[in-house]
Amino acid sequence: MKVINGHRSVIGRLCKFLCVSLIFNFQFSVFNPLSAQSGLYVPSAKPVKNMQKALTNPETFYLLLAYRGTDSTYSVSDLDLLDSAYRIAFDVENPNLYTMTIESYGNDSEPLGLKRVDGVRRYFAMRSRAPFPIRYARNPIHCSCHGDSVETLRFEVPATMAVYDCAQLPESRLLLNKSISLRNTVLVTFHNDPDECVGSARGCYMPASDSLVRGYYAQLYLAKGSVYAIDNTKDSCPGGLEIKVEDHLDYKSAVERYNLIPHPKHILVQAGYIVLKSNYGRQPDECEVEQKDSIFVRIPATQEQIDAKLKFFAKVKTSRGIEYKALPTRKMPGKGELMLQAPISVDQFDTIYLGKRISEKELKDYFYEVDSSTEAAAFAVGRRFYVAYNVGKRGQYELKKALRALFRIVPEQEEDLQKPVERKELKGEEIGE
Repeated sequence: MKVINGHRSVIGRLCKFLCVSLIFNFQFSVFNPLSAQSGLYVPSAKPVKNMQKALTNPETFYLLLAYRGTDSTYSVSDLDLLDSAYRIAFDVENPNLYTMTIESYGNDSEPLGLKRVDGVRRYFAMRSRAPFPIRYARNPIHCSCHGDSVETLRFEVPATMAVYDCAQLPESRLLLNKSISLRNTVLVTFHNDPDECVGSARGCYMPASDSLVRGYYAQLYLAKGSVYAIDNTKDSCPGGLEIKVEDHLDYKSAVERYNLIPHPKHILVQAGYIVLKSNYGRQPDECEVEQKDSIFVRIPATQEQIDAKLKFFAKVKTSRGIEYKALPTRKMPGKGELMLQAPISVDQFDTIYLGKRISEKELKDYFYEVDSSTEAAAFAVGRRFYVAYNVGKRGQYELKKALRALFRIVPEQEEDLQKPVERKELKGEEIGE
């Protein structure tokens, strides 16, 4: 019995020792951080169950390299981790654009810390085959003419380096994810920051801001990027944009060399025209994307022109080809005078006519019929010939009332053009047929 009791006392003391040891180890693990351990991490206060999923194009991730003593070289496992970090951050298919922050946490030996962070930077530069880390990345862009596409970006990865003396930092600053010690380590933080990588001003817009181009009478309002625009590109815009507005609205010049608005089927009376020229003009069938009506052409108008239902005509691509069609023309309230306005797109930069569609029966209401084409300023409609004016006894030009109403005929004096209408005021009464 004594022997048995002796064994029981030994076993009891051993159990007590083991229990105390387990309690101590539990308290130590809870209240003390884990030692530095090389690896890849993501910001998380809790253990990550699926690290492979967490490291798939993460917004932010860390590479931690732990060193022994005063070492500054890499082990085989360190090289594997560096390679894994490179494959994530420098993957051309990764949509995130990362910056790099390389930080050394050591003792008061600054040269050692600098040697460690520089070694990490040189590793990524060497993988890029350049003096500094270079990244290639796919970048989706949208072109106003050719639609969606993808370009390849090449940029120097922004990399900052810092060396810290652990003795000078608070304990909270020496923990990764509030649990992993950073003592005697190098921490590389990869953070998605496109603005820092390729600049905050990404895109090409012509014009660069809302603009107004004036002719003598006509005005051309252009919204930002209405001529040419590419969103999200790193490339700079091509050369300067040039736009000219030439208006030919004088009725005398128009009737002296009169011609109808060209159309294969309809009779379109002409009442002047505007020529738009640009070094970035496009043909109506050149763009793959339908061009938005973000450009507005305006002219001062009389009430007679509005009552006569004067409209703008521009080239439009139809099933029969490219032909002139009436644009949605609106009467705009102005300061002191009325304005007529119509939306156009950059592929309509050409001759913009003012006029009206009529039937063949209405020709005599607008024009004087003549016997042959030998008459000055005569033009043909079918087998008949017409002129737009007669010369009166006093040498004045006489126009029929219907045609005269389509022209802006005012006293010959200098006129002040009204101030441009703001974009938010681009509303008005549409002119009907």
